Amino acid sequence: MNKDEIDLETLDGIKLLIIGCPRDMFSLKEFEALKKFVQSGRSLFVMMNEGGETKLNTNINYLLE
Repeated sequence: MNKDEIDLETLDGIKLLIIGCPRDMFSLKEFEALKKFVQSGRSLFVMMNEGGETKLNTNINYLLE
């Protein structure tokens, strides 16, 4: 489990990032890093459970939209 802020440096060298049931809000800086990660041709796999972002108190749908 990662509690550190996600940035491009953290994602360096990673080809596939798996986010399983996020339970916290993402910052705009983290969203920008994740967007650039995907735009660079790397892969992002997001898993959620029943109730989605409302139940888990996250804002991941902002990125997925």
